[in-house]
Amino acid sequence: MSRIALIAGAGSLPAELAARLEAPLICAPAGVQPAGLTVDQVFHFERLSPFLRALGDRGVETVALVGAIHRPRLDPALFDRETAALVPDLLAAMRGGDDAALRWIIGLIEEYDLRVAGLGELAPDLLAGEGVLGARSPTEAERADAERGRSVLAALDAVDVGQGCVVASGLCLGVETLYGTDAMLEDVARHRAEREPQAGGVFVKRAKAGQDLRADLPTIGPGTVLAAATAGLTGIALQAGRVVVLDRKGVLAAADAARIALWAEP
Repeated sequence: MSRIALIAGAGSLPAELAARLEAPLICAPAGVQPAGLTVDQVFHFERLSPFLRALGDRGVETVALVGAIHRPRLDPALFDRETAALVPDLLAAMRGGDDAALRWIIGLIEEYDLRVAGLGELAPDLLAGEGVLGARSPTEAERADAERGRSVLAALDAVDVGQGCVVASGLCLGVETLYGTDAMLEDVARHRAEREPQAGGVFVKRAKAGQDLRADLPTIGPGTVLAAATAGLTGIALQAGRVVVLDRKGVLAAADAARIALWAEP
């Protein structure tokens, strides 16, 4: 019987997915401990080729990439010859952005006769469904800010920058970069506090156009909602079927308590 291997990063997403699967093999990079999981196999990126080959030897046919994994610092002393030969191509992919690097890694995994499956296949219930998710529907002004946010993110798709932005009264207050959602929302909150009191605005979270949806899907959790409230935002607009909602009960409770409109649309 074939087995699914989770290549697990930080955060609670790996545990949420593992709970929906039958006895997955939990693998994690050295130095990473997925929350709430016992790791079955630790691996080094410098020995990626032997690791992938060993998965097949253990009866694994399908791999899922879940959780946050930051770009590692590679130790030349740890490389095996086969993996070392891959480094120039990997570095070239990384210069193209996160999505390009993930596409390269997915392609490499498939070269070892392993299939990469995404959350849309393995756990579609973790993704935001279309419609109003919380107790409050968005206002026309919030919907207009969400539309403006979609335009901002669409303009950035070609350069593979980020998956989120903040718009208030049609003005872009922040764009997510390599530092992530929390850093962007903290920045918006700090600058708003430094100026005259402001409120309102929408956090827009979407997958990049053409993104491989088998990895690095946009994700929100209760902490995201609290950070949005701290930044004075009144709406969160997600892309239906493309954004992971971690701890859905907690997310909805936080949104309702803060009177934040939470909705998803195509």
